[in-house]
Amino acid sequence: MKYLIIPLCKFIQFVLVKLGRGTSYPGKLALKLDKNILKKIDKPKTTICITGTTGKTSICGILSEIYKHANIKVGNNLKGANLKRGIVTLFLENCTLTGKMKADVLVIEVDERYVKEIFKDFTPTYFIINNLSRDQLARNGHFDLVWQEINNAITDDIHLILNADDPMIAKFAIKHKGKVSYYGMAKNSLSVKSHNEFLDIMYCPICHKKLIFDYFHYGNLGNYHCPNNDFKRPKVEHESYYNDDFSFTIDKQKIKMNNEAIYNVYNLSASYVTALEDGIDKKIIVEALNNLSLKVKRLDTFKLGNAQGVLLLSKNETPMSYNQSLNYISKQKEDKTVIIGFDRVSGRYDLKDLSWLYDINFELLNNDSVKRIICVGPFAHDIALRLKYANIDPEIMMTYDSSSNVIDIIKEKTIGQAYCMFYFDIFYRVKDYIHKEVK
Repeated sequence: MKYLIIPLCKFIQFVLVKLGRGTSYPGKLALKLDKNILKKIDKPKTTICITGTTGKTSICGILSEIYKHANIKVGNNLKGANLKRGIVTLFLENCTLTGKMKADVLVIEVDERYVKEIFKDFTPTYFIINNLSRDQLARNGHFDLVWQEINNAITDDIHLILNADDPMIAKFAIKHKGKVSYYGMAKNSLSVKSHNEFLDIMYCPICHKKLIFDYFHYGNLGNYHCPNNDFKRPKVEHESYYNDDFSFTIDKQKIKMNNEAIYNVYNLSASYVTALEDGIDKKIIVEALNNLSLKVKRLDTFKLGNAQGVLLLSKNETPMSYNQSLNYISKQKEDKTVIIGFDRVSGRYDLKDLSWLYDINFELLNNDSVKRIICVGPFAHDIALRLKYANIDPEIMMTYDSSSNVIDIIKEKTIGQAYCMFYFDIFYRVKDYIHKEVK
């Protein structure tokens, strides 16, 4: 049966690509014809799966660049098709008409809720778990439920690559009998003793005593230990050291970053450690990381009229994503305007629930350098209300019920540097406009 399904779906895939429609439909059709088709396609020598609330796409892209730099044939689902049909489409892209794998390595971004489905069909060589936090409540429920699903899918023959700074991630290793490697970041100038962000895990998974944090980088990431010594941040063999010049050091090697956003250290470190464990020469890895052609998905600079600024993709229903953007904004010293907005609460469902806004540390905008805050879109007044609870001065706030004229708002209302925190709907509309202007 696979000898009919694979050629048919690959032909449809070829036609869609020619039409400029790179969709996951071939994978969807293949699964409809045979729900076990993924088991029947050959697997490459190395498969790397990546999951987490944030950073999946970035790590997928960075790792792919490393393997390309090492002249290793690699496939990936960088287009973000990280559900089962998208992953089947990825395998179809990289196999022959008979299902024989052409790529040496597949780097696969996996939606955290679909890990349990994907791992039924194949066992990855490496599994990177970057972070887990509250996200898309209507779909995911509590993050502990997501953790349990992932943990139940992990087998001992998988080499785990874990973020040591996130206690929610470190506890995946407690009962894992297979190999585990960690990445993490040492205390640095941006680390703090305490902060106002809401923690997603605060208790020891062994004795349930409240964890003690020596410092935080952001969110629930930092150095922690249980008062009973039952659980603590694991030792990191390849520790990263953040520098104050848009770089970090790992294994005495300096890695440049595209910007100073600290989450980049984790994405790059995860990629470095995984490639190193897979036998890629350290020199090649460092060269690749220091010459990345990959565009930073979450951070884009722009110029619109007299306004200059940064686009920050901030994912709705994911407080960690917003807090990363706010942390970045708060560290910029110049006068600034912050523009926040979205047209839809969810990309999947017709939701109106905005309770997640109250898990975001908007208090970081209580800063003298913030001269104006503009809320745009149909939920502008809801955002403004949350800002009021954060004790933001109402005099510096403006609201617009529609995002249709967001370009003009940025051009005409910006004081100082513009920092635009947008969900996918507005983010890509503005980004596309900017690219057309540049051309």
